Amino acid sequence: MQGEVEDKLLHPIGDSNAFQRSYEAFHQTDSIDCLAIVYKNNPQLFKLKALSEKFPSTRHHETIWVEGGQERQDSVCAGLQAFPKEVAHVLVHDCARPFIRSKTIAQMVMEIIQNRAVTVARPLKDTLRLRTTPTTNPIQPTITRTIDRSNHWLMETPQGAPKKWLIEGFKKARKDGVLITDDMAAIELCGRPIGMIDIGYPNPKITTPDDFSYAEFLSQS
Repeated sequence: MQGEVEDKLLHPIGDSNAFQRSYEAFHQTDSIDCLAIVYKNNPQLFKLKALSEKFPSTRHHETIWVEGGQERQDSVCAGLQAFPKEVAHVLVHDCARPFIRSKTIAQMVMEIIQNRAVTVARPLKDTLRLRTTPTTNPIQPTITRTIDRSNHWLMETPQGAPKKWLIEGFKKARKDGVLITDDMAAIELCGRPIGMIDIGYPNPKITTPDDFSYAEFLSQS
């Protein structure tokens, strides 16, 4: 965010923000029994808790607050370990994708409780081209190769699986010194198959300040 936004999860999007929209989607999904919210530091925790109180529970569910780690995979592992033992299936979601819908979460729950690993993903539609000669100057002409895009998918979140599969995969990643930025990579390390769900509506990730303009547009549509 280049210092332009103090906290992208709390920066306004219409009359809401990324955390609030994500929390609400999971909170309103009847098949979700427990939420583990991984936070950055105590000032952020105080603000996130205040926002969560806007959604009083109308059914039994538990919200657990967990301090995150240095890397994304450290934070995910902290969240996994915080769940009660009876929680057997989990979804991992990046709150920087604030437009996920409850119907998608419910659909994914129905898949993972059948002991499957699934992720929200999007089939690649643009041409994919590989530069065969590495260069720091992209305008410098190099030999390129066009890659068949027919079976390439762009990963999004939520991503879900049996909890023990994810824990097993992250343990293997730590042992092998593998840095994981996508939870399905942990599933891949265990040699398990992964299902893709193309949800058919925008689910963008807020990464740069410019992304808030698109998020504002989507919030009004």
